[in-house]
Amino acid sequence: MINGVDTGQPMPADEEEDSGSARALTLHLLRMLETRMDAAGIALHAEVQSFSARLQLRLLAAGALFIAIWGGIVLLAIALPPNLRIPVLSGVVVAFVIGAVWAQVAAKHKVSSQDIGSMTWFLDSLKLDLEVLSRSLGKSRTQAPPPAEQRSQPDDLAA
Repeated sequence: MINGVDTGQPMPADEEEDSGSARALTLHLLRMLETRMDAAGIALHAEVQSFSARLQLRLLAAGALFIAIWGGIVLLAIALPPNLRIPVLSGVVVAFVIGAVWAQVAAKHKVSSQDIGSMTWFLDSLKLDLEVLSRSLGKSRTQAPPPAEQRSQPDDLAA
């Protein structure tokens, strides 16, 4: 069969085997691509939810921290004697600045996720798939039969 037209001649065994292995490789690649696209959807969904949850928690923490700081400063300003107000309130402000810096550093360490469903997980899996593919293609090239000229022997050597 050539270009979908039956010529009536049987295909050589080598071409039939190459066609079967090419078809199997193509089907495997399609299944691998489908699996990777499903994994990309899972990873993207997980990343969006993780980002949304972190953002909501940061906003909630920032609002609560603002109200707590404001309330604490007002309470200290009212309760302290006049000669202690400035040193104590300045110490409170410094403590809150240190707390804010610590929170930002801790948030930066939490940003990258290596868990299942993260983009890092997806990209690492994709790299492994491509490595397996390149190795299998490399093996098929080394196991390929020699060209027709090398396989045929001259008649004078056969005798």
